[in-house]
Amino acid sequence: MTAKRGEIVEAIYGLGKVKARRQVEIKVGVLSSVQEVFVKEGDVVVKGAPLIRFSDGPRFRSPIGGTVTLVAADPGETVSPQTPIIRVEDLTDRYIEVALEQQGALRVRKGLLAEVVFESLRSEKLTGEVTALFSKNEEFLAHIEVPGLSANILPGMTADVAIVAGRKKDALLVPLNAVANGQVTVRRGRHREKIHVKIGGIDGQWAEIVEGDVRLDDEIVVKVGP
Repeated sequence: MTAKRGEIVEAIYGLGKVKARRQVEIKVGVLSSVQEVFVKEGDVVVKGAPLIRFSDGPRFRSPIGGTVTLVAADPGETVSPQTPIIRVEDLTDRYIEVALEQQGALRVRKGLLAEVVFESLRSEKLTGEVTALFSKNEEFLAHIEVPGLSANILPGMTADVAIVAGRKKDALLVPLNAVANGQVTVRRGRHREKIHVKIGGIDGQWAEIVEGDVRLDDEIVVKVGP
């Protein structure tokens, strides 16, 4: 292969997980006995719909409209404090959360575009936008808003996410798998030479050469296999 000039899109890659923006969980503060359960998993409820009643208290109603995604107790059972018993999620209002490495998080900011691909929907590339970046429990998290997610994309599903950190036109590019230990091997005539290089942007297949005596007519030695 030879080097080439072209546009490079630098992206930060991560595995994203679909989450519901609004969800509520019913828990109790003391050991309690369940008297009646009004819903089952998969039920769609409106705001104010009854969910559960305990023997020593009033019935709990849903504070949001959504889908029941957890029912963890039956009538007559005793439930422990702070244990989720019923969960309701609004499955129409979803986003994608991506965990980033520190180096990638330093380059991500609100407003950047993101390309999202689900494993079973490889032919469909969705476009989203970074709406939040923060740390949580020593993890660096980005929230991606993706308009028009189909109804069958549910919380818990995963997707490959590429956050576009920059674009550069007319960059000098070599195959990424030609770069090893900061060097590119080229063949000039009958001889091979190792050229020390400095890499700029990387788009997954190509790497930008910002320093190093790599020429457009050089034959680039590419590593194949492990």
